Amino acid sequence: MNQNNMLKQAVVLLLMALMVLSSSVVIANTSTDSLTIASKEATMKPAPLTRGLVWDNVIGVYGALGGIIVATVRAEGIAFPADDFKLSSEATVDSVFWQGGYFQCQLASGQHDYNWDWRVIFWSDDGTENHPGSEIYNQTIPDADITRAFWYNYTHPTNGNTYWIANYSADLPEPITFDANTKYWITIQAIQGSNTAPQGAWSRHNNTVGGILLHEAEIKAAWWSYPEWTNISVLVTDHLPHDLNYQLLSGGATDTTPPVTTCVITGTNPVTITLTATDAESGVNFTKYKIDDGSFATYTAPVQVTEAGDHVVYFYSVDLAGNIETEKSQAFTVEAPPISITIKGGLGVSVTVKNTGTADLADIDWAINLDGKFIFVGKAKSGTIDALAAGEEVILKDFVVGLGKTGITVAVGDVETTVSGTVLLVFVLGVA
Repeated sequence: MNQNNMLKQAVVLLLMALMVLSSSVVIANTSTDSLTIASKEATMKPAPLTRGLVWDNVIGVYGALGGIIVATVRAEGIAFPADDFKLSSEATVDSVFWQGGYFQCQLASGQHDYNWDWRVIFWSDDGTENHPGSEIYNQTIPDADITRAFWYNYTHPTNGNTYWIANYSADLPEPITFDANTKYWITIQAIQGSNTAPQGAWSRHNNTVGGILLHEAEIKAAWWSYPEWTNISVLVTDHLPHDLNYQLLSGGATDTTPPVTTCVITGTNPVTITLTATDAESGVNFTKYKIDDGSFATYTAPVQVTEAGDHVVYFYSVDLAGNIETEKSQAFTVEAPPISITIKGGLGVSVTVKNTGTADLADIDWAINLDGKFIFVGKAKSGTIDALAAGEEVILKDFVVGLGKTGITVAVGDVETTVSGTVLLVFVLGVA
């Protein structure tokens, strides 16, 4: 090989390396990330597995033990990632679940979906069981027919690029039946809009978690310098075998039963609202709630309400098949803070405020008002108690100058007490 040829090959290898770095993300492998990944996988797997599972290619792995790979139809070129499966018995697949999204995008900001259509391709095997063969199915799923829920996003620490990944599920436009003990391959790719950034992506994991089922994933992407099917491991810095995160399902189209949401309310002040949604078929996508006349929000954790009075919580859930639960409601009451008020006379008015509850209180407004006709000083006084621990008390004083009978009203937070007394110059007598 002459020197010119060697130089050309070196330049080609350098360009390939640069394109690889711009087309995938791999987070540094640390023990902390590994623990996070294991926890994420454990919490993600139950929901998808309840939907007539035909093939599970490992769902719920990200970060140090995975990443994302370009899977897109765009003006510059088409990236065909593919992964294999082989069923032990004949089965019809009518829905798919996959983890994918967008990357290489300063445009993507946090939990942002570009709402592109996605394409599902099934391939035969090329006869070696190492690469896809011919297309046997090619259908586009419109964005409106796709159910999605945010799963994970990562912001690159140096360039600020955001990598956004979601759980996607959809019924296939046409079901397809696969023979038993026959190798097939699947590709799921985003059909890009007019902009060139971001890129559509498919989530992947390496063989350190979940393992590689059958053969590792392959990719064919001429614009990325891979005109023929190639192992995905050449694209990633760890060079480990990688699989793609997806499931094949059957019976998804027959799920017409909405989820069931239960509401548990505990406490008096604050009141804690806990919502739990279940769905035995496709799995729960999300739960919405609102308090009184507020706006609906997505439920992610128990909600606390502290405003004293009567309230109503409204809630419903939606499953991965798009079934919407009929809105439910539950009334509850937030009690006024547990405060006792004791009013005494003497030199002016003395008020003892005690927190009789078990929780600490803070920022409690108070006011003292006298309604006598001849109150010259101290007719009204107010302020705020910054903090009042459970079981503790504080004394408020109002210096008074006046003559004659008067009512004395003390309000602390939402608690109010009224007594009567007689003012004699600077003394308050006969408080009752």
